[in-house]
Amino acid sequence: MSNANEASPTDEPATTAIQQVLDAMENAAIKPEDALQISLVLLNFVEEYHLDNLEELLADEQPDAISIAVWAADSARVKAARELLEEVLGEDDDEDGLDEEMELEVEDDELV
Repeated sequence: MSNANEASPTDEPATTAIQQVLDAMENAAIKPEDALQISLVLLNFVEEYHLDNLEELLADEQPDAISIAVWAADSARVKAARELLEEVLGEDDDEDGLDEEMELEVEDDELV
């Protein structure tokens, strides 16, 4: 694992809370599999925050077009991150199977 004191991806100084978490992760000697699980939990927090922002945009009578565009771009990034983590963790297998079964049922119904 990289040194917790290295610059963050945004090159902004880490807040005390962030630094505490990074230090705890460094001291815990987390295995890569555990790091992936932690990433998924953190992604859930990001998704909740992202949905809260959507609610604010929808509540606004005249939302700013730039805010909507930024939200949409962030939404695509969050979705891509989730798909990547699920692919690596192998947690998407059940959902894909169900989706494929549903698609096959729809196609069969259309043929009748």
